[in-house]
Amino acid sequence: MAIKGSAYRSEGNATLRTSCAHCGKAIPTESSNAHPLDEAVRQETYGLEGTWRGKKTTFATCAACHDTGWRPEAFVQAGG
Repeated sequence: MAIKGSAYRSEGNATLRTSCAHCGKAIPTESSNAHPLDEAVRQETYGLEGTWRGKKTTFATCAACHDTGWRPEAFVQAGG
């Protein structure tokens, strides 16, 4: 049986992981939506822009921290 979508992307590859900037949970490095072939896979990683040591930085954030409203210091809303 052919493997679809995520097996070739970070959601299905255990070596392509990072840690949530807030809670430290291991999450995929890819912050876009899941592959269209994997509609049941929910987005796990959000890239939030903020500042760290005075420099603009993108913080990898897990869905749980994102959904509860955690934002990095000096958070910048995209498009605004």
